[in-house]
Amino acid sequence: MNIRDEIRDVLNEIFNEASPSPHFKDRVFGRLTSSLYTNPQFNYNDVKNQIEIIKKVNFNPKQSFAISIRSFPTTFVSRDPETGKESIGNEIWTVIRNNEIATIFFRNTSQRGIKVSGVDYTVNFKSLQNIYNSSEKNPDGTVDFEMSNQKPGKGQRKKVELDLPIVELEGNSWYIDEEKEELIYAKNIKKKLSFDDLQEEYLEKVINAVTTKNMV
Repeated sequence: MNIRDEIRDVLNEIFNEASPSPHFKDRVFGRLTSSLYTNPQFNYNDVKNQIEIIKKVNFNPKQSFAISIRSFPTTFVSRDPETGKESIGNEIWTVIRNNEIATIFFRNTSQRGIKVSGVDYTVNFKSLQNIYNSSEKNPDGTVDFEMSNQKPGKGQRKKVELDLPIVELEGNSWYIDEEKEELIYAKNIKKKLSFDDLQEEYLEKVINAVTTKNMV
């Protein structure tokens, strides 16, 4: 394997870890890692740590976000090989749709005051990182994030109660679905965690909660 193939394998592993959407894998990966489409060629390791934080955030899938990741002393020019559209700038941004990384693009620092078209909210990575660090973590190490600008009473989620045993994890209540081997978040029953994704200490609490209920 030559050095070019080795670099591509490393970058591909990073992209796969970030759980990007198919659009991101098929188009953005090839564009950013190829000198044919991005000049100068972009080193994805420069934003690896930021992506690690972003992938630990559960974005509201009903909302879309443009995140300014970081700026560089260099101006990049990147062309989409399919559409021919170019993104130019010294800052790298990402767009999150349906809780997935949809794309990555470049913008100039001077464009910070201009809203990214087609997204609901703009977020600075440092702000997102502060929220992640200060937020209560879910059992899988992620945090929930959404922008709340709705008027009181409009679009609020109705509370749904399930006839299932409950376990308290880090101050949050989770329903235990033994049949499907998963936890269901009491505040949002659409959010679920597989038993396989739980840390050992949390799994023990789940087992104890089920055992206690069955003994009653």
